[in-house]
Amino acid sequence: MRRFPEVLRSSALLIWAGLLPAVAQACACGCGMFDIGLPGLGLPGGGSGGSFNLQATRLVQDEARLGTNRIPLDQSPDQKIQTDFLNANFQYNFNHDWGVMAMVPYWQRSFYTNTSFGSGTPTVANYQANTLSDIRLMGMYTGLSPDMSVGLIFGLKLPTGTYTAPGFDRDTEPGTGTTDLLLGGYRVGQLRTWGWYLQGMVRAALDSRSGYRPGDSLQLVAGMHYDANPISEKLVPLLQLNLTLRRSDSGVASDPANSGSRSLYLTPGALYGISKQWQANAFVYLPLYQQVTGIQLVPRQIASAGITYSF
Repeated sequence: MRRFPEVLRSSALLIWAGLLPAVAQACACGCGMFDIGLPGLGLPGGGSGGSFNLQATRLVQDEARLGTNRIPLDQSPDQKIQTDFLNANFQYNFNHDWGVMAMVPYWQRSFYTNTSFGSGTPTVANYQANTLSDIRLMGMYTGLSPDMSVGLIFGLKLPTGTYTAPGFDRDTEPGTGTTDLLLGGYRVGQLRTWGWYLQGMVRAALDSRSGYRPGDSLQLVAGMHYDANPISEKLVPLLQLNLTLRRSDSGVASDPANSGSRSLYLTPGALYGISKQWQANAFVYLPLYQQVTGIQLVPRQIASAGITYSF
């Protein structure tokens, strides 16, 4: 039987939505959900060691909502946002107590918006952005318990992503232009053949850029995994609940009336041990509850898959 620390040590990845991925009229229900999809969040284990992960996530926002209600797409100025996230994630544990993590995200985004909204005849423009997004650097303290089952996570989201891509609103840009504080923690446990985990992360902007400050967010996840799969001991099924609460943006370049959201996703997934050092993962985010401020685009589902190398 594989216990939870061993699963995480080999996978070095728990995706949140965490990925993730928020855009007013588009991104408030998407981008921020991957903010804490870092490798090895809550990674117990003994001694030093590291892991590298590549994670690909597709987010298609093509359903318009007003509050909790679906509305016709022609009532939204934005028609569709499709984003392919490719995250390079790294984690290294120096010893029993301390570790570091980093996430380098690359975005390929297509933004379809009605440039003549309200004039009667729709004119849909498609803007593209293929670029680096905001890098996250974090530390991890795992010395709160002998088995490393409780830990604290802290760090910064850096303003490395562009926030001036042509045709994009400030809240649909790949970068916010701001430095954000990241604070969180985790707790893991084991109940016979079932493991469980709890994680949480707060993201709060420390400044504003060119009249724009992204809304602060809180992300929570509760999950469990089954470690005695009768089909194959290499395959570990998981099930998560991902909750994201995001405040509206602020500043003269923002649209607070159409930003901010609350969402709950049911996230089934699986880890597969290819070898002692390599592991694959796949997750599907299924919305149970979506509430937005104003009119925004939301996804119908989100798919994510990746591979991890541990050393």
